[in-house]
This record gives sequence, C-alpha cells and structure tokens, in this order.
Amino acid sequence: MTSSLSKEIIVLLRSVGEVADQQNCSAFVVGGFVRDLLLKKTNMDLDIVVEGDGIAFAQELIKKLPGRLRVHERFHTATIVLDSGLKLDVATARLEYYEYPAALPTVELSSIKLDLYRRDFTINAMAIQLNAENFGTLIDFFNSQNDLKQQAIKVLHNLSFVDDPTRIFRAIRFETRMDFHIVKHTDRLIRNAVKMNLFGKADDPRFFTELKILFNEEHAIPAVNRLFEFGLF
Repeated sequence: MTSSLSKEIIVLLRSVGEVADQQNCSAFVVGGFVRDLLLKKTNMDLDIVVEGDGIAFAQELIKKLPGRLRVHERFHTATIVLDSGLKLDVATARLEYYEYPAALPTVELSSIKLDLYRRDFTINAMAIQLNAENFGTLIDFFNSQNDLKQQAIKVLHNLSFVDDPTRIFRAIRFETRMDFHIVKHTDRLIRNAVKMNLFGKADDPRFFTELKILFNEEHAIPAVNRLFEFGLF
C-alpha cells in the first residue's frame, strides 16, 4: 500500500480506521480499489464497508474530514464528497436478496464475508481492513487473488446473473477493458440468463446505465462484438 498509494490516501484510510476503532466496529475498503491495488493500477473509487451502522459511521467520519455528506437510508449507505473532490461511499455490511429475477434487491444487515459474497465477480470480492491493529490486512474468502492472477472473470454463485442481469454487461466490460477472460462456467451462466429473456421486462435504469458505461469505454468495439456473441442485440 505504501508503495502504490499517495500519502493523502493512506492518511485518509487511516482516519477511517481510527473512527472505526472509536465506534467499536470493523471498517474495510472493498471492491475495485483492492483489485486495482493488487494490479498496481490507480483507482480512486473508495468503497468503505462497515460491520455496524454505516450511516452513523459516516456521520462521525465527516466530523474529521472537510467535505459534504449525503445519506441513502433505504440502502444503509452514505456518500462523502471531500473538498478535494475525492469521494467515499460508505455502506453497512449487508446481504442482498432478490424476490424475483432482475428485481431491485432487498437489503439486510450482515457481515463482511456475506457482503463480499453478494458482489459481482471474485476479483471484486476482496477487502482490506482499516482498523489500526490490522491496518492493511487483505481479506480474501473466495480465492480471489488466484482468479486475479489467472485474469479470470468468475461469478461467486450460479444465480448471479438471474439476480442481476446487468452483471453481464459488467463482465463484458471488465473482460475487454482489462484483457481478462470470462471463464467457461460463467460464460455458460451468461448464455442461460440471455435465454431466460430477463432484459427489458421492467422499468429498470440499471440496464441503460451499464450500456452507457460500456459504450463510453476507450476501446468499445471488442465489447460490442462480445454483446453480439452472447446474443444481447
């Protein structure tokens, strides 16, 4: 971390850990930030997960940081935008379940392990603890480091694309952006989800959002070709 991150980011993460210790809870930075740190790439998307009350935690954290706080009660999350322009998304460790295919998730409070298990792909399911005693400790429950080394895009469970079909667009985006590969089992699950015709049934802005991101990639043509290969046109 010290060799890859700026002093500003290290100090910020340590501040998060200090507030977690004061609140008697555990705090982690998770997701793409951790993935790209291991790949030695820059990623300033700071997603903080707290085993506790994420909103109350963010309200304490903003007292130490120059910035603005926005709260999202329904999902137990908050966003802190620092005066420097840097953004922190703070979430309560949570479990999400889906009442029917492609539904918006119902949220329940949970542990860091179950929070990571609900994520899209194994390479995005790692965390780094920020509490002072274990600052910098990598949390990897799902052999994610090996998948990262193998450059593999792999879901965490078989219903991943049924729960959230927009993950298909993310799989294609990560594959083409990072020059990784979608593993055979995940490829098969994508094709099964496409056959189930889960797209376009509901007034769900997530599909359009994911497509906009995909089409705005610097090299979008390989991703468009993959959309065609999976029958997504």
